[in-house]
Amino acid sequence: MQSFKTRSALALTALCLFSKLVCAAPALTTIQDVLYKADGTKFNGVLQITWTSFQASDTTNVPMQTVTTEVNNGYLHVLLVPTTNATPPAVYTVVYNSDGKIQFTETWVVPPSTTPLRVSDVRSTSTSGSAAALAQVQITDVSGLQTELNIRPTVGSGFAPSRAAVIDSNGGLSGASGNLSDCVHVDGSSGPCATSSGGGSTSFTDAETPSGNIDGINTTFQLANTPSPSASVKIVRDGLVLDAGVDFTVSGATITFQSTSVPQPGDVLQVYYRTAGATGTFADAETPAGTVDGNNTIFTLAGSPNPTTSLELYRSGLAMRSGIDFNLSGSTITFLSTSVPQPGDVLQAFYRTSN
Repeated sequence: MQSFKTRSALALTALCLFSKLVCAAPALTTIQDVLYKADGTKFNGVLQITWTSFQASDTTNVPMQTVTTEVNNGYLHVLLVPTTNATPPAVYTVVYNSDGKIQFTETWVVPPSTTPLRVSDVRSTSTSGSAAALAQVQITDVSGLQTELNIRPTVGSGFAPSRAAVIDSNGGLSGASGNLSDCVHVDGSSGPCATSSGGGSTSFTDAETPSGNIDGINTTFQLANTPSPSASVKIVRDGLVLDAGVDFTVSGATITFQSTSVPQPGDVLQVYYRTAGATGTFADAETPAGTVDGNNTIFTLAGSPNPTTSLELYRSGLAMRSGIDFNLSGSTITFLSTSVPQPGDVLQAFYRTSN
C-alpha cells in the first residue's frame, strides 16, 4: 500500500496541474480612452461588447459571449483578448448605449499590446463587420501579385536616404557611397568631381555669380578663379548667352561689360568656365562658317563634336535644340526651316572634339 506521504504528494501534484489548467488565462490587451460626444460633453453610458467563438494565440478557447462595461464621465477601461492573431480571425462588435437608447455600433479588431490602446487604435473601418473581411490577405492570395513584385527593384543592403540611387550587384536599390561633394560614375562608384583617368584634370565652374554691383552703372565684375582658357567663359544674363568680344571682355579673373550690355538692376548673371588644362580638346564660342542671310541653312564647324551631344549651339543667345532647330552630321550643322539664322543673328558653338 502507498504510504500517507506518497498519497499526499500525488494529490498535491494533481492539484497543481489542475490549478494550472483552471487558472491559465490568455494575454489581454487594455483599451483605455476618454470618450466625448460631438457637442464636446463627455460620454456616459454602457458599451455592450459581443464576439463569436474563437481560439486565442495561446490556444485558449474563448466561447461566444457578451460583456458589458460602463463608461462614466467619458472614461473607458476594458481588457480584451487579442483577435488579430486568433483562430479563426475574430472581431468584437461594440454597441454604444447612452440616454436609454442605442447610439451606434462599431467593430473592434484588437492586436496584442503590452501598453494601453485607444479606441482609434482598434476601431475597424470595415463596414461588413465580418472576421473574414478583416483577415490579413497574403501575397499568394492575389493572383499574379508575387510575379509583379518580383520584377520591381528591391531595397539593397546599402540603401540610404538623401543619397543618389545606384543599382547594386544583386539588382537592389542602394545609396551611392562617398562624400556628399563627390561625383557618381556610371558603375555606381564615386570620387572627387572633375578627375580624369588620363592623368590630367579639368576643373569646371558652373553657374557662378560674379562679384560686383548690378546697378546699371558698374561694368566690372570679378570671378572666383581665373578662366583657362579665357575663351571658355560663357556668361548667361537672364537666360541669354552673351557674345564674348561684343558684350564683354575677359582679362584674368575680371569681366568687363561693354557700355551697351551693362547689367541692369534685377538682372541675374551666371558664368561657366574652365580653370585648368584638359586631356580633351574643347571649342569655345566658335562662330560656325556660313552666310547668315535668312536663306542659308548649312554651316560648318572647325571640328567634329565628339561626342555629338557635347555641342551647345546658340543663336543670338538662345539655345538651339538638336533635332528640333538643327541637325548635326560630322562638322556640318543644318538648320531646320523654322530656325534659319536671320541677318544680324550671332551664332556661337561650344563643344568637345576628343575625350
